[in-house]
Amino acid sequence: MLLVNSTLITAQDYRSTHQFESSYYLQNSIFNKPHVKQASSTSLKKNTEARLNKTVLGFLPWWEYNLGTHKNLNYDLLTHIAIFSFEADADGNLKDPLNWPWIDLINTVVNKNVKLMLTITNFNPDDIHKLMVDIGARKKLLENIRTRLMTYGLSGVIIDFENIRDSDKEFAVRNFLNELRKILNPVTFVYEIVFATPAVSYGKWVFPNILDYADYLFIMGYDYYGNWSSTTGPSAPLSGGFFNITKSLNEDYSTVPSNKLILGVPYYGNYWKTNSKEAYAKVTPFDSMKAPNNWVKPALHYKEILSSYRQKEKLFDATSKTPWLRWQDTTWNQIWYDDSVSLELKYDLAINKNLKGVGIWALGYDDGRTELWKLIEKKFTTVYENPPNIPVDFKLYQNYPNPFNPSTVISWQLAVSSFVNLKIYDLLGREVATLVNEFQNAGTYNLKLYTQDYSLPSGLYFYRLTAGNLSQTKKMILIK
Repeated sequence: MLLVNSTLITAQDYRSTHQFESSYYLQNSIFNKPHVKQASSTSLKKNTEARLNKTVLGFLPWWEYNLGTHKNLNYDLLTHIAIFSFEADADGNLKDPLNWPWIDLINTVVNKNVKLMLTITNFNPDDIHKLMVDIGARKKLLENIRTRLMTYGLSGVIIDFENIRDSDKEFAVRNFLNELRKILNPVTFVYEIVFATPAVSYGKWVFPNILDYADYLFIMGYDYYGNWSSTTGPSAPLSGGFFNITKSLNEDYSTVPSNKLILGVPYYGNYWKTNSKEAYAKVTPFDSMKAPNNWVKPALHYKEILSSYRQKEKLFDATSKTPWLRWQDTTWNQIWYDDSVSLELKYDLAINKNLKGVGIWALGYDDGRTELWKLIEKKFTTVYENPPNIPVDFKLYQNYPNPFNPSTVISWQLAVSSFVNLKIYDLLGREVATLVNEFQNAGTYNLKLYTQDYSLPSGLYFYRLTAGNLSQTKKMILIK
């Protein structure tokens, strides 16, 4: 049994937003076909002196990609995009998201310094158990993960296994991540491994153990209320109630280093029909054979709430620090959601707690609006005032063009003078070329690589820049 705020539910009643929306959009054919909508860019004007000082990770679901909302993303205000999702079955096979590979997205992030991540999902406890303890199934899944990372030049993987058996939450999860780390470690490029975790541990999780092999945790900081709830309430309460985000960080994640945590926030709201106008109203199904029909499906996206319900009475719940709407027709209606005011309070908590950063479920849910992008820019960027032409940090840029043939340009910048080494490696980590091996002054550099000079065959390569004790690695693809 699970206790979420005032609601007692069984495991079979509960489905996270990730799980529910995955199922919902698969069952609605309009989202299974390429959409004719051509999204127009609403990206903010980039402040070239403003740089993100925290990780900002957003999940991009296939149904949003299919609608074209990825064309409206402000890539300058993202560090990671998690492609949602590659579905794992019990035997270790992976089902790619609709219309994969997303070539236009892959090409777009090349020059934006945004990391593309695989999201691996499974929501069945029996399947997950087999994937973690059955050697054959686990090996097949891990090989499939590695193959996709290498094939598409991606930066890492997020494991989103939900409804995991209590008996598997300590040793089986840890062992699975250990095996994943082993299979990715031999590769020269260092892949990030992230594990998605619930906001409340219920005393079963040992979160620090996961970090023995995962780089950080993505806290799904929502689903405190949802389609299973017996009362209305906020999906992501900052405070109040039996459970809330502040309590989760202070208690459930108290033993986890703060710089290993990403706080996920919702770009969606929950809509209930109730018999009362009061906050936290009890919801009673109108058809006892069709529970919970008091919850209007699916969860409403931020853009829809502001466009379709903006005329409704808006209130702010002082207990949870979240907004909500109400109106009456044949019954009372309530929508609880997050806006720029409540999200700023959550971002302030992430900053005060010195978390690694924040995450978004989901990219595209604010399509066509700019206020949430402006909030990220306000809270998580630092504006540098620098002398002309003097870089403020060490940085290796993505080569351009990429993929390439017969030449490409590699650029980098040095904040201080140092001895510089630039080398190319193949997939097995073998050095195949040294491009630079000399002392360089602080500044910006460009090098044009001609494939004919090194006799490189087609394939995926890694190039690594080292300056003193600093090092960065990027991927490039040679096509002949």
